[in-house]
Order: sequence, then C-alpha cells, then structure tokens
Amino acid sequence: MVRNIRALVSNLLAADKTLEGTPDWRAIGNGDEMRLLFPVFIDGQSTQATVEVDAYPNAPVERFRIMLNLDKCIWRIDFNEYEQHINPLDTWSEITPKSFREPHYHSWSDNERYCTSSALPKKLLIARPLPERVRQFQAAFRWFCGEVKIAQPPSHMLILPQRTKLL
Repeated sequence: MVRNIRALVSNLLAADKTLEGTPDWRAIGNGDEMRLLFPVFIDGQSTQATVEVDAYPNAPVERFRIMLNLDKCIWRIDFNEYEQHINPLDTWSEITPKSFREPHYHSWSDNERYCTSSALPKKLLIARPLPERVRQFQAAFRWFCGEVKIAQPPSHMLILPQRTKLL
C-alpha cells in the first residue's frame, strides 16, 4: 500500500510538535560546517521527522540553515546574504521578489506543488525573503518553530557553535 505523502506532510505540519534531545553539534566534511539534529515528537511519540540545523561558524558573517526533514526537506530557512535565490519562472506572478540575495525561507505551502502522492519534491524551489525582524539566529529559530508548529524550546537550548578557525 502506497502512503499519501501529501497527507502525511499536511498532518505533520498541522500537529503541535516538540523537539527532544540534547544539542550536540557535529563537524561535517572538513569541519567548516557543523550539524545538529533534533527528533520531532507529537504527543510524546517519535515521528519520522527531524529538525536539522547546519551552521557555518567560520563564515565571515552569520550563516546557517534550519530544516524540517521528513526523509527529505519539507520546510527550510537559508540564512545567507551572499547566495542568490531565483524563483521558478512559473511563480513570478505570485511570488515577489523573483530574485534576491537575502535570508529567505522555503515553505511547504509554496513548494507542495512539486510533491506527488508518493514522493516528496527533490528540492524546495520556491522561496520568500524572511521578515525584516528575523535577522539573527535566535529570532530565525523561534520564527521557524512558530511557522511549523513546534513548541518554543528554552532560549538556552540552542546556540550556534563558536568559530573554530582564526580568520
């Protein structure tokens, strides 16, 4: 029996969720990227979902990603002021701006169109700029949790890792 992936994602996003576990940053690749994974729970029960935070502590400016994953990414914040994002041509009448270089987010509601009943999209192609008030990690993490209905964790629970190399 094939599961309806859209219904699974919709149910996950509609439910009140919590994060469990203790923050444990792990170096990825050559150590310039650090990753943190939290399992997502609904009513005390583990789900297949995780929240992943990727940080780049040696970047010249604050840079990170926050993702809600269910096998693949279904909701993401890209906090990078230098990476250009260009939305697909078929969205230009409904999503503005069309192209930008600022922190942005890829919501499920904007990208659900790329999902089939049996497969998540390979990429979240459509993005929107983050609200102006969301310009630091703590604000971005709290905003993300609010958008995907995750209970706000304690403010000290998650802090970006410190620089690991001299400039």
